[in-house]
Amino acid sequence: MKKIIQFVLAGVVLFTAGLITAQDFPTSFGPAPAEYNNLPVVTHDNPLNASNRGFVFVSGTGTHQLCKQFMGDVTLTAVGSPFTTTGYWFGALARNTYTGVIYTMNQSSPFQIWSVDTTTGVCTQVIASCTGIPENNFEGMVWDHTTNTMWGLSSSFSASSVFTINMTTGVCTPVGTPSTVCLGGITLMCAPNGSLFVVDIVHDNLYRVNKSTGVFSIVGALGFDAGNNQDGAFDLSDGMCYLASAGPGNILRVCDTTTGSATTVIGTYAGQPSCLTIVASPGPSITHTPLPNTQNVAGPYVVNAVITPIGSGTISSGKIFWSRNSVTLTDSITMTNSGSNYTGSIPGNGANSTYRYYIKAVQSSGKYSRTPEFQFKAMLSDTSKPIISHTPIGNCPKTFWPATLSADVTDEFGIDSVWVRWYKSNAVNNVKHFKLLPTGGTNYSAEFNSTRNDVNIGDSIFYKIFAKDNSTNHNTDSTAVYKFKIIGPSYGCIGPGNIPSNYPFTTYWMDGRTQMLLTASELNAAGVSNYSPLMGIGFYVLSIGGPGMSGFNIRFQHTTLTSLTEFVTNGWTTAYSGTYTVSGTGWQYIYMTSPHFSYNGISNLLIEICYDNNAYTSYSTVTSTYAPGKTWGYYTDNASGCTMTGGASIPNRPNVCFFTVYGAGNNANLVPNKFELSQNYPNPFNPATKINFAIPKQGLVTMKIYDILGREVRTLVNEVKQAGNYTVDFNASEFSSGVYFYKLTSGDFSDIKRMILVK
Repeated sequence: MKKIIQFVLAGVVLFTAGLITAQDFPTSFGPAPAEYNNLPVVTHDNPLNASNRGFVFVSGTGTHQLCKQFMGDVTLTAVGSPFTTTGYWFGALARNTYTGVIYTMNQSSPFQIWSVDTTTGVCTQVIASCTGIPENNFEGMVWDHTTNTMWGLSSSFSASSVFTINMTTGVCTPVGTPSTVCLGGITLMCAPNGSLFVVDIVHDNLYRVNKSTGVFSIVGALGFDAGNNQDGAFDLSDGMCYLASAGPGNILRVCDTTTGSATTVIGTYAGQPSCLTIVASPGPSITHTPLPNTQNVAGPYVVNAVITPIGSGTISSGKIFWSRNSVTLTDSITMTNSGSNYTGSIPGNGANSTYRYYIKAVQSSGKYSRTPEFQFKAMLSDTSKPIISHTPIGNCPKTFWPATLSADVTDEFGIDSVWVRWYKSNAVNNVKHFKLLPTGGTNYSAEFNSTRNDVNIGDSIFYKIFAKDNSTNHNTDSTAVYKFKIIGPSYGCIGPGNIPSNYPFTTYWMDGRTQMLLTASELNAAGVSNYSPLMGIGFYVLSIGGPGMSGFNIRFQHTTLTSLTEFVTNGWTTAYSGTYTVSGTGWQYIYMTSPHFSYNGISNLLIEICYDNNAYTSYSTVTSTYAPGKTWGYYTDNASGCTMTGGASIPNRPNVCFFTVYGAGNNANLVPNKFELSQNYPNPFNPATKINFAIPKQGLVTMKIYDILGREVRTLVNEVKQAGNYTVDFNASEFSSGVYFYKLTSGDFSDIKRMILVK
């Protein structure tokens, strides 16, 4: 128990390795890979001469600072500004050596994952909730550069488990059964040869994990009290294994992975380490375009790659490892080269077959690298039709016609063309068609070939999508017929006053920044309610000034603030960015860009308008209403308006009108573009609260409430729902005060959030 308590208080330390590069790569690599025991063993450098770059989080009570270091000492240099977290500890740093992206994660539910910008220190959430983690605590994460797979470690302190992580969906797949040999696994590391190692804080041992079976086997005793160990990582360029420990000592050590001993001390950090990662080269660079499916069953299939060494040295070998109709790659082909261009050919057999392969390169220093495993099919005849995925278009305001149509289209032999046929309800015999153009990956998109004058409010638009593949059969398929309506505008206006205001268009000065706070009651009373899309914002202009405002931005965010005492600097969603000129008096609207910010119907709303000019003339005044504490503004010359600080409370808030559409609210016709589970409001609550969620496609939806022990206490939703935006009420009058969790599940999507009941 002593070690567990020390761990919770200490925080977490993380490591990872690889070059920072940018490449596209697959996000799922199939079943758990086999053990790689036959890969080269590299020699160890003197740790005191280690010059590869490391990154470390130094943590206090909820405050974290990203720092960088060289692995030969413990001198730290801060990166960016400190930031705070609530309710979780960072659990590991894991560096994808194929893309260069560094990730960190939350140890406790809902098990989020973030990417880490090592230039600014900013963390960006990429997975809202990992699912399938077998034990209570998410303790470690590491990238396996030999198979291009992200691995995770979890522990209940009575058992430990390893699993693979799909970095697109957050789905975790356990390998083997939980180990009771290693009870308190806290640190997961990947060696240059692909072997996984784990530090156990219960027995103070180092363990090796079989990636095929999930079995833990002891390497040896660490030789120190590992109760405060935070994380560890291998320097992939020299094979050195580092361990970082928090309080007492905040020590950086070297671990011998043949004996388990970690008694060699590099030094003591000035501050508590929370995460560490090492940036080092795992081997030569391999650039390759994967082979596509083919109707050539005879072969051969030529594999080309550009292979370049990392640092000094030359390439000693390039090989293709491959198989035909087998998941196990047992054959190899030595590639020939002309300079850095390497070529090899996989033989065919004249029959329909599935081929798998990867490329491995080794340089003279012993460093090596390999690509992910690729797959292609050789099929003499193709009868499979293209697969078309499409989210139906919701009702479209006439103001925004012609609508844009997008579809995701895939086929084993590629896509020849994608097109749309459509007509209006009153013109069924006048069918039009237009081609969808590739916009990246498997996405195709284009506007309807029409103008605004062609449609009227109330018209129904019927359309169908077609696709033809690239095979010799030119297989074609189509979707069902979809329908949406052309709808009219809806305006929600707040502020009856006629007091002239210089805000937000303060162009008597070069630079200006204005923030306005609107309450939920004001918005709801004006008809701006649950999930109203804010498509435009208008101000009643009394006089036109100038000049046009460059660097002009409009931003929104939901908030619990009830008054403004300073500028709010974080949490904004930009809805408009560009140049804006006040063109006339009366109501003047600025139309936002898609996807539109949707008001959730329950929070207060913050609006920011700012600009950066290098000239000035006069204000463009607008009408306003006395509303103390609801506006904060500042203007000056030769500053950066959108980042200015200071300012003052403005007693009169500019009147605003929002342009939305008819039918806002729980309306499946306003189809969201992604799943989303919002934070309940109010929070903390007593005894009732509201929970908003968005569903981009029809499916079974469940929302369940859990107590702090993970027991299900209520089901709020359990039914098939159409795509749309929804609100559910939760009344906890019969529950006691405490922390509760609510979980939304629909198809492959799952997200969990925490709420607090205070009575």
